[in-house]
Amino acid sequence: MSRLFQPDCAKRATYGEVALTGSRWKSGRKNTVTSRIARLRNWFEKRTLTQDRPIYFQHIPKTAGSSVKVWLRSHYGDRLCPADLADHLVLIPAEKRDGYQAFAGHFHSYLGPYLGRDFVTVTILREPVARTRSHWHHVRRAHDHPYHFRVKGQSFADFVMDDVNRVMIEDYQARYLMKLPLSLAVMAARFSEADHALFALAEALEQMSLPLLKPELLEGAKIVLKGMAVVGVTERLHHFLVRVAEVAGIPPPTAAAVPRTNVTEQDDAEELSEEALRRLRDLTRIDQELYDAAI
Repeated sequence: MSRLFQPDCAKRATYGEVALTGSRWKSGRKNTVTSRIARLRNWFEKRTLTQDRPIYFQHIPKTAGSSVKVWLRSHYGDRLCPADLADHLVLIPAEKRDGYQAFAGHFHSYLGPYLGRDFVTVTILREPVARTRSHWHHVRRAHDHPYHFRVKGQSFADFVMDDVNRVMIEDYQARYLMKLPLSLAVMAARFSEADHALFALAEALEQMSLPLLKPELLEGAKIVLKGMAVVGVTERLHHFLVRVAEVAGIPPPTAAAVPRTNVTEQDDAEELSEEALRRLRDLTRIDQELYDAAI
């Protein structure tokens, strides 16, 4: 009888092991499905939060922002605000401004408070020497720039060594990101339409951040960047646009379709003397740190 019983016990043990294995499989499968559902729910909630909010490309000058704006216009059309500068923005009637779903311009970190809207904000950083060189070229080329007639005869080295040009060089990207306790509406009210035609508000915004202490500037810029949905670099423009498309819920461009506008100069500093290059590096240390962190 023991012989007959032993196989039966063995069978029952086998059945128990099978039952236990099946239970574990079902439990594991249930956990996997639950995990996937949770991930999908989180993804959907994030997409919903960003898609329901307007997008703001915080355009720091000479960082390939014109290409980004061309791409945004291809998707948003008339829903993209046409203003490039703060001087342009403040002249648009409030009821018209409120209808735009995308903004791409040199509005620093003051667009949200000025319009009273919560934005999905994105930006691009650029290697500081290359950005400064491009800025120099731009000022020499743009006849309506406030510094054009003084800078047009300067070499790149002259531009860097001229202390008057610090406002266009010194940690320029960090200063564009820094959010000071000021009201864009109050500042705009100080200027007439004739002043805005000369970009007086844009120039004032750049000047106001120049006296900041370096530790304050670095910390303030980092805080702003941390709150952005996407931070990219000029050298990886396609990657940046793909990430922006994801948060905005619009089709991403192929690498071949990335627009290249306002592309002119070679991004190097070969004509700088050691002294000028050293000065430029010293003036853009915070920008360099932010850029290195974004790569």
